[in-house]
Amino acid sequence: MKKIFFSIGFIFFGLFLTASPQEKPPFTLQELIDIGLKLNPEITETRFKVESLHEGYLASKRLSNPEFEYTIGDAESYEGDIQRTTQNISINQPIENPIKRHFRLQMNKKSWEAAELDYEYLKLETAARIKEIFYEVLFLKENAELSRQKKESIRKIHQLVKKRAELGEVKELEALKLSVEMLRAQNEWNEIKTELDLSKEKLNKFLGDSLPQAFEVQGELGYFPLTVTENEEYFLNKSLNSHPLIKQKKILVEEAQNNISYVKWQRIPDFNLAAFSQKMLHGTNQGIGISFDIPLWDFKSREIFEAENNALSRSQELRGLEIELANQIRSKINRLKLSGETIKLFEEALLKQAHESLRISRLSYSHGEISLIEFLDTQRSYYSILSDYQESLLKWNLDKVTLEKALGGELK
Repeated sequence: MKKIFFSIGFIFFGLFLTASPQEKPPFTLQELIDIGLKLNPEITETRFKVESLHEGYLASKRLSNPEFEYTIGDAESYEGDIQRTTQNISINQPIENPIKRHFRLQMNKKSWEAAELDYEYLKLETAARIKEIFYEVLFLKENAELSRQKKESIRKIHQLVKKRAELGEVKELEALKLSVEMLRAQNEWNEIKTELDLSKEKLNKFLGDSLPQAFEVQGELGYFPLTVTENEEYFLNKSLNSHPLIKQKKILVEEAQNNISYVKWQRIPDFNLAAFSQKMLHGTNQGIGISFDIPLWDFKSREIFEAENNALSRSQELRGLEIELANQIRSKINRLKLSGETIKLFEEALLKQAHESLRISRLSYSHGEISLIEFLDTQRSYYSILSDYQESLLKWNLDKVTLEKALGGELK
């Protein structure tokens, strides 16, 4: 009997463990990027477009289908003395000018390759946007924790002052002031928590609402010194050679140049090969033939002019994009450098000074050397400096994301 009860209990315990929800571990930045690149609707739509253009390019390499014609009828001579069934069978195969065909295929290929690069840039943009929201969430999480610490510190002081007020050691007004300060700290925490929830909701919507409820993220607002100013020309050359938009514009220029050649070679006609067999009233006629248009009146002058202007326009677009990206990279390098100097100022001086100031202020207040108002002002300054430090880390990370987007790849 004991064995039976033990077995039943073991089964129920196993069912309980199975039924209990498994807590989802926090999402890392890379996991969120992978989800975004897989589920973002705009990326999915662009991927289908690329696949369609690729299939169109492959289909354009095939020859045109031949045309088959068969007719049958009854023929009779004018005198009426001869009657015979007539038949006509013919096969026509259009043959495209091979040089024109080459440039047409190149145009289709470049169109597909340009769409692929547009897809790559969209993935770059999506990853950058996920990073920006992710860093905002980390910043708000850190601020919420600082606000919680501030609230807890005020609560402890309030309890101490309240006891001292009951013993008559301090005025009740100080306990009242701390009660007001606690309300302010609670309100500040509520505001940050609401903003944090909204940022997480924004991140989830950007990922197609694919994250579970009450999800968490894992990471930190990191910082590492970059020597980008010394290698500015290297970054510029790298971007102008590897950025998806630059590569796309170059391919579009090539497509436009192929279009010029394609239009010019349209002046050389295509051919139409034919084989036929005709059973007529007085005999059979069999043979092969060739036909083509003679360009007597239309020399494609307007089409050539438009194609050449289009090629010039795309060349100027490429040049304009190169100038714009170069200016963006220089500007964002300077901004990243400034953000890094601000962080160094915090880490080398301000944070230590803030900690020491709060320690001295807390000790002085406990010995009655400063007033409650002075202590609270020092504490506010301390948490304000910590919050400003987190904000400078956020700014540095956001500047890094925008620089990476301009460069077309991650900074290592």
